[in-house]
Amino acid sequence: MGYNKEREQIEKQMKAYYELITQKPSAWIGHAKFALSLQFALKPKTIVDLGVDYGFSTFIWGMLKIGKVYGIDAFEGDAHAGYHSDAYDHVTKIHQQIKKAHKNNSVEIIKGYFDDVAATWTKPIDILHIDGLHTYEAVKNDYEKWSKFVHSDGAILFHDTHSFPDDVGRFFNELDEPYKFAFDHSAGLGVICKSKKSFLLVKPYLSIMQ
Repeated sequence: MGYNKEREQIEKQMKAYYELITQKPSAWIGHAKFALSLQFALKPKTIVDLGVDYGFSTFIWGMLKIGKVYGIDAFEGDAHAGYHSDAYDHVTKIHQQIKKAHKNNSVEIIKGYFDDVAATWTKPIDILHIDGLHTYEAVKNDYEKWSKFVHSDGAILFHDTHSFPDDVGRFFNELDEPYKFAFDHSAGLGVICKSKKSFLLVKPYLSIMQ
């Protein structure tokens, strides 16, 4: 197969994958390009997505098959994300379609409470995305329970820093980290690079967030 033909086939597959995971609305869609670029930059082995909802952020992390993605959610909904009784069924259906149609086994869905899963977690994490309940106390708890697993050259992301400025945004701003930045579009995304090394790898892609 020639290069152009192979590229066309890959682009077609990626388009079909993207259409599959965007059947439901998501405030995270605006961060998709940065998520993919972050994976290219950091080459993560383990990504943890705290807060799956209808699955867009979890499945976009899994699109490139770079590392293993763990989407964790109790699938009960909350006052901020909404109480979506169909979310778990939707996510599991999409998950099966991705594995079957795209031969993609890079995502694992874990149904459970963040604290319960953290209690038995042992894997080092390269990218941690915090997007659960958006109260200040909940975000602080999620950070304290999960950030200890993040690799010294890893990254931690906080969604909704702009739409919840007094909760998610405030906690993010209070963190004394030298390599962090935040963007306002798509409800806001705060990013912490745990080291200068990881920041320099990510820096060329920051314009994508604008």
